[in-house]
Amino acid sequence: MERLTKNKNFEYLNSLFISIFASLLIGALIMMANGRSPLAGYGALLTGAFGSKYNIATTFAKTVPLVLTGLATAIAFRAGISNVGGEGQLYLGAFAAAYVGITFTNLPGAIGIILAIVAGALVGGAYAFFPAILKVKYDVNEVITTIMLNTVATLFTAYLVNYPFASSQGKMGGTEMIAEQFQFSRLVKLSTLNTSIFYMMIIALVIYYLMEKTSYGYDFKIVGQNNIFGRYAGIKDKNQMVIAMIISGGLCGIAGALEVFGVHYRFLQHISPGYAFDGMLIALIVNNNPIGVVLMSIFFGALKTGSVSMENSIGIPSELVSVIQSIIILFIAGEAGFKNIYKNWKMKKIAKSKVGEENV
Repeated sequence: MERLTKNKNFEYLNSLFISIFASLLIGALIMMANGRSPLAGYGALLTGAFGSKYNIATTFAKTVPLVLTGLATAIAFRAGISNVGGEGQLYLGAFAAAYVGITFTNLPGAIGIILAIVAGALVGGAYAFFPAILKVKYDVNEVITTIMLNTVATLFTAYLVNYPFASSQGKMGGTEMIAEQFQFSRLVKLSTLNTSIFYMMIIALVIYYLMEKTSYGYDFKIVGQNNIFGRYAGIKDKNQMVIAMIISGGLCGIAGALEVFGVHYRFLQHISPGYAFDGMLIALIVNNNPIGVVLMSIFFGALKTGSVSMENSIGIPSELVSVIQSIIILFIAGEAGFKNIYKNWKMKKIAKSKVGEENV
């Protein structure tokens, strides 16, 4: 059984690397079709992502929310429930953290930060609880409800920061700055990399342990693969789905809180450029593996950082990176189909060689 699992993992890693290579190859062809040099393009992308201390810092700054939202999606998917509402949970978690930061200004820094992170997690988790309950109690499709709740959350927070909690510094679509003692320190000058990366690393380790080393993680896996079998084995599948969804929402809320306390120092109306959607793609690509989420998040962070340099220095549109990401997902989604095509081709080749040997 263990050998079979290892073989499957090896096959999946092979497919993943082939998909990435193929997508980069197609990206190179697109560059050539537009009269650009792929070597210069990818060189600029690599330099932009890892060419200096500032660039490396920017890459890892972009990685932080991707890891958290990717893990959030992975844990829900593994338990057989889809959380597509991470963006809304992130927005509400970020606002809750900002509220703590602008309200409890007399608290010591450490206590205020912990309170803000807990507030972000609770609000994000509570917002994920509703679609989970609707799913397990009334079989309401959680994909539809979570997508709709994204819009509700972003519009609601937009109202809050433009009216009752608007900054006194004009109509900027944001709250006041959080208290100075709550603001995370920057690790590299001029970059947005801050101490939130350490919180992210601790959380990632906890989630890895939960998913891979505990009975809860095993129950999530069983329920996600076959909830009827899980029920037969004595696992309360509906409870596991709800718990996984709450943890998922909590992680998205924490991602929002870290953006407020580490990057912007206030809640902004457009605080996320779609981190939760990128996190969802990352979780899908790596088959909900927590280590894979971290590694693929760094890859996505590098693509996002490097694409800016690629556009500025070579003139290749940064949208090409979105094309490459889409092609990777397309290849991964078609993994089973490509595998079958390869097997059929191989079987035909073997059959032809046998017919040839018999004729001889």
